[in-house]
Amino acid sequence: MQQTEKYWNLINRVVLGILLGVVVVGIALAFIPKVHQFKTYQERSQSLQREIDQTIIAEQTLKEHQRRFATDSDFVERIAHEVGYAHPDETIFHFPSTLETNEN
Repeated sequence: MQQTEKYWNLINRVVLGILLGVVVVGIALAFIPKVHQFKTYQERSQSLQREIDQTIIAEQTLKEHQRRFATDSDFVERIAHEVGYAHPDETIFHFPSTLETNEN
């Protein structure tokens, strides 16, 4: 009788160990996709934060240009020259950035 009881206790422990192992593996398999999804969300969040930072810098630059347009006449004149405007007595020369060759 004691021998049979020892075997049943051993069997119960083995079954409980296996059951516990299956539960741990099941939980791990359930959370692996969530961990991957979390990492993907973190990467996306970092990407969006970089985009936000770039947009903030661009906005600050535009606000600075807007302020300078209202207060700095030299700045306005320089920008006007950059886009092709000139004073009535000025001549603007445009040089191509690359040499073009005609092969006939």
